Parts: sequence; structure tokens; C-alpha cells
Amino acid sequence: IFSSEFTKLLKTTNYFLVTMVFCKTPAKETIMEKFERIKEERAHKPPLWEPSGNMCSDIRAMLYGSELVYAFAVLRELARENDMEKEYLIGIAPGNAEERQKILSEGIKDKIRTKDIVDFVQSNLKRLEGVSRICSDLFVETLLDLGKMENAYIVKFDAHRAGSTFVYGIYVNHDLKRISLSFRGTAEMGDWGANLKYFKEPLNPSDSLLELGFDEKKKIRVHGGFKEYLMGSHPSHDCKYKDIKGELVELYTSGECNGYDLIVTGHSLGGALSTLMSFQLASSGTISKHLGNKPLVNISFASPYVGGEVFGEAFKMLEKAGKLQHIRVSNENDIVPVLVAMPDFRHVGINLHLDDAKDYALEYQGKRSLWWQWTPFFPWLANLSNHGLEEYDTRFKKVKTAIRHMTINDVYGNSSITKDFIE
Repeated sequence: IFSSEFTKLLKTTNYFLVTMVFCKTPAKETIMEKFERIKEERAHKPPLWEPSGNMCSDIRAMLYGSELVYAFAVLRELARENDMEKEYLIGIAPGNAEERQKILSEGIKDKIRTKDIVDFVQSNLKRLEGVSRICSDLFVETLLDLGKMENAYIVKFDAHRAGSTFVYGIYVNHDLKRISLSFRGTAEMGDWGANLKYFKEPLNPSDSLLELGFDEKKKIRVHGGFKEYLMGSHPSHDCKYKDIKGELVELYTSGECNGYDLIVTGHSLGGALSTLMSFQLASSGTISKHLGNKPLVNISFASPYVGGEVFGEAFKMLEKAGKLQHIRVSNENDIVPVLVAMPDFRHVGINLHLDDAKDYALEYQGKRSLWWQWTPFFPWLANLSNHGLEEYDTRFKKVKTAIRHMTINDVYGNSSITKDFIE
């Protein structure tokens, strides 16, 4: 039953579900027309972000980072399967199918400038027609804004064993002095396995957390599937956490990224992995040393629950110590962030909740129930359509003017938002 043909069928079915449910229905506008339209709209506008700390610009940048990790995987897969113009710009070298597959599995060997990704896409617009991930407004905006950056790069992209483990990318933006780590959400059948392994698994507290006063008798428990994906607790899974941490430390110790901010992001499954990863990194004395007095920032979109009550306590301890800040963005009528796998699961960080109008709410942790999010007519279809990253982008645009002057530090210092945190 697990023949190659059956595997292909599963992948096709999963792609169909993700495309139909999470992506908006493609417009009649061609990708070339879309590219030219958005390019003209954005021609005289600066990139939509400022130096790290401004909440609006940081969320915008991480929307782009979350979209890019999805789309870059699609672009490289398309280049592997087809002869395309300027493939070298995205790290694909000439060769037979086996050699190209090996290149794809090994990830990128040299950093790739975001400007070069724009060049590759523009050189292949006709070939990319009809590819839903590439034809979205969000991806085109992502490319055009990132293309304005002179010194922004993808320095690591790991899609090795995609479907058995997660996909991630590490970006360095020298213009903004920022390192970003982005996790891809559910895109393969194997990703669903991680989502559904919801039984809690223990997580050992770090020495840094114990030094902050965490009671070692308490048991930190997190979503078993997310932990297995990230930490490699299953014999068949790599421990990508150690690889990623090593890559980040190498960037800091290289001398090229001294004093750079660190932001971790992701959508859906990727959002959950970003939160667990941020918790682990913020607990690390090594990473804290390189960040100095600055917190690690986690901005997640549509994240499901990650851990239990004690995990929330430990997370809050890192926040109070100034080591970690988390903006968890959720949409009204998106059921994924409110599906509670186990009774005592708790959300962490500050929740920016977006409705379908121009309204938003900011509150610490955010405790909306499943029933609060439930749509009475065609509930699953309606709610899942609100889960896509493009819908998050659409709603964020409606409130960006209202929050454009807020900083993440201001939000954490606002007692009307974080009264539970302060208490």
C-alpha cells in the first residue's frame, strides 16, 4: 500500500486540500499582470518595515518570512523538475534528475540574495502561471519588498527529508541588522502526523531557567508531535534543534552579525515550532550572551497550542526576565489556534487577534474558546479558509494603521494588556 504511486497520490491529495482550503480562489488576473500591478503600486513606497522593535513592521516582515519559506520550497521543487531560466540564482545546478534531487535534499550551499530570487521569478513568470503559492498577492509583495533590500540573504534552507521532518529557512538582513528563522507550516502528509501526536511529552528545564528560579520539581510538558519534530526524540528523526542552534551561533561568532536582533516566526505548524524553538533558544545561555540585553522575539501566525500550564509558567518567567517576547497573531473564526489537544494546554505570549472588519484585540495569552470561534454555517470550511497566511495578511493590512506606532516593548509595558503577566 505504501508504493511510490500511493505516496504520489497522498501528496497530490494533500496539495489539493492545502490549496483549496488555505489559499484564496485564484483571480482571473495572470501572474504577469499581477506582478506588474503590484510592482507599480509599490514602486514609490519604501519597504514596509523599520528597525526591529516596531510591532507593525516586525509583523509585516515575519509575514514575508513565513510566506517565503513556503514559496521557496515550491520554487526549488519546480526548478528540479523542469528546466527553468537562471536556476543557479536559487541554488539549482545543471545535472540529471538524481543529481538535482541530491542538490535539493542538501539545501543551499551558498547564501542566496533575495534580489536574485526576484530575478529568478521574473525570468520565469510564464512558467509559473497557475502555481497557486507563487500567484498570490502576498508572495508577489514579499518578493518586491525584499527585492528593495540590498543586503538581505537566505543563508540556510533545509528541506531535507521534508514530510518526515519540518522545513525551515534562516535569513540575514544586514540592512536591518536582523537574523530571522522561519518554519514552514503543514505542507506534506508527514506534517499532519506531527500535528496529531498531541499527547504531552516532558521537556527538561535549562540551567538558565533554573537560575531564574524555576522549580525543578515541576514538569514542563509540551505537545509530543511538535517536540518530536524539533528535538528528534524519535529514533527516525534528526535533532534539527541542535543544528539550527549551531547555525545561529555560527552566524553570531562569524563577526558578520554582531549585535543583530533575532526573530523567530512561522505559520500554523510552523508557528507552533517557532514558539517551542524560541522557548528553547531564550533558555540558552549561549544565545542570550549574543543577544546581550535584547530579548529574542517570536512572532507566530495561526499557531495551535504548544504546551501545558507549567510550560506557560516557564515561558512567562523568561518574558519577565526580558529574555523573550512573543506576539501570537490569530484570526477570528480560525479554529486551529483554539483546538485544545489536552485539557490543561495554555497559549503563551501576547495575542494580537484580528477580526474580519478593521478591529483587533491585544491581550496577554488570549483565552478564546473553540465555541467562540465556531461559524454556524459550514463551520469547518469557513474556519479553515480563515487559517491561510494570505487571509492573515489581508486582515493585518486593515489594522496596520491603528498599530503602526506601537512597539513590542510598549505592548509588554502596557498594564491594561499584560495585567496577568505583571501579577
